[in-house]
Amino acid sequence: MANKHQNFGFGGRPHFRNESVPPSPTGSVVASPLPGMMQINATDAMDVLPPAAREQVEAMKLRAEELGALYRENFASEQAARISIVKHEQRITELQKPRSMGGYGLDDDAQQVVAERRKLDRARADLNRLLAAQEPRNAESQRIGGLLRNIEAAIAARPAGTIGAMVEIDVPAVKDVLGAVEAKRRRLRELESDLQRTRCAPWPSSAVKAWMREQIEQLAETGRPDATAAVEHNEPIGFPAQSRQVEIHNVPGGGAIGFSEQPNSIGLIAWLFKDALIAALDREIDEAADDGEALTIEQRREQEVEIQRDMLATAREEVMLVDRAEKQGQHVAHRADIHPLALLQIAWIVAPPPAAREGDGEAGLTRRIGP
Repeated sequence: MANKHQNFGFGGRPHFRNESVPPSPTGSVVASPLPGMMQINATDAMDVLPPAAREQVEAMKLRAEELGALYRENFASEQAARISIVKHEQRITELQKPRSMGGYGLDDDAQQVVAERRKLDRARADLNRLLAAQEPRNAESQRIGGLLRNIEAAIAARPAGTIGAMVEIDVPAVKDVLGAVEAKRRRLRELESDLQRTRCAPWPSSAVKAWMREQIEQLAETGRPDATAAVEHNEPIGFPAQSRQVEIHNVPGGGAIGFSEQPNSIGLIAWLFKDALIAALDREIDEAADDGEALTIEQRREQEVEIQRDMLATAREEVMLVDRAEKQGQHVAHRADIHPLALLQIAWIVAPPPAAREGDGEAGLTRRIGP
């Protein structure tokens, strides 16, 4: 029997309360956990959803279970059809096998062979019918399963201390609902392209030059020779070295690695010709720069937030239009990658503080009744 608590990460988990102190007949003792004992409250993941969104998720889970049951039933029929095909093929082979090999030696026009071929054709037709009927159900099952997993991931990734609240969306009436749905989806593709362009935009040359200077300064420090030992102890000038990983060939088994100490030549060049190296890299950066399309890190953040806000708003409108089309009898399914918050029409808000329960913190205390 399936465990209901494992369905897509959701499931009704019971609430537990450890009543360590039984109620007093006189009412003078408060029943509550012992001092220092943690009260267990294993909550359901969907407790953070408002009732309407929760009902929607439950309906999706029920549909997924129905599709699973249909798949299992169809699979049994499919296997029976495949077995029937194999039996008819084996029977035809047996009928046409030469008598010297234990068969009947019948030709293609023999009545028994013709009858078996008819049965074989019917079995193949039954199998094709079953496969054709199962294909759209499989696609719907995968789509709903993906939606439920996305919802579970959205709940797990929500900001700490938040719960879901319904969002009211007002979509104007349109004559062509399906056309409006496609328009929203086209707009989402445009916004996705805008988001990718924002993330792939070049960086301002001034910022790149600043980062380059920090890099050269660090390299110069790693390549700086050490003359202290020469002055104090009459030893050779020390030049920094670097440990590098090398691959060793021509060894049994292959894949051997080793380490070697090599002079830090790039660091030494950065220390010796720092100004010249910076000037040369400035010229390279100027040549590659595209400051007209460049974005700073602040601009990227602002544009990404604005684009993602527009994408969520557009997705909410798409969901409303899809629901409207369904009510009008025009079948159109929600996209498998639709935003979970748009699908459920919710937003994360700060959860209100839990209400204080009567008697909390009074374990084992006796209340005085009367004067």
